[in-house]
Amino acid sequence: SAASYLHLHQTRANRKGLPRTSYIEHPLRNSLRVLRWGVVSEAILISVVLHDTVEDCLKRILDAFVPGDWSGLNETAQRELAYQWIAREFGQETSDLVRSLTNPVATGEHLTKAQKRENYAADVAKKIRGNAGAFIGKLADFMDNAGGLHHNAVDGNEKMVGHLVAKYFPVVAIFEAELRRNADAIKALVSEEGYADMELKLSMLAGRLGALAGLYGATA
Repeated sequence: SAASYLHLHQTRANRKGLPRTSYIEHPLRNSLRVLRWGVVSEAILISVVLHDTVEDCLKRILDAFVPGDWSGLNETAQRELAYQWIAREFGQETSDLVRSLTNPVATGEHLTKAQKRENYAADVAKKIRGNAGAFIGKLADFMDNAGGLHHNAVDGNEKMVGHLVAKYFPVVAIFEAELRRNADAIKALVSEEGYADMELKLSMLAGRLGALAGLYGATA
């Protein structure tokens, strides 16, 4: 698939002490998660598989799929070319969803970790508000990133885990609030069991992250 090609040679950190794994496993886990929630929308499924490509594989997209000289463009303009390619190949809805699942371009401004965490939470809240497809894709990604954090809570990882707990814990409430606020639109895209699983997994994650916050606290 396009995602496998674009993420070729990229790896992802695993649980401490275990080997790094091929990065493509992450979007594939996310796609399996949304399938289990009952999602049948092709646009959502494809966007989940492609969700990290514009952020992490931009030059590879442009080299392979966007003819012409784009080297003089800034990253924002280059990303627009990538979104146009996704729209041509997979449809405008898919492209719009990938955009909503992509972290913003770094401004170059020096920010503290606390400020970065605040910006992350605000960006998540903005992108999922009233957008059921983006909510599903963002939640699947969040569950994969934050849901396994407790496995990394081992000696030597205190600083990293403390920072990520401080980053992720407040965002659980953002997802929970949107799940209730936009329930009808979300339920239209998932099964009854899938919606219940979202509620359950968010509740469980809140408990796990809350326990970790008590152990590690926030790392500035």
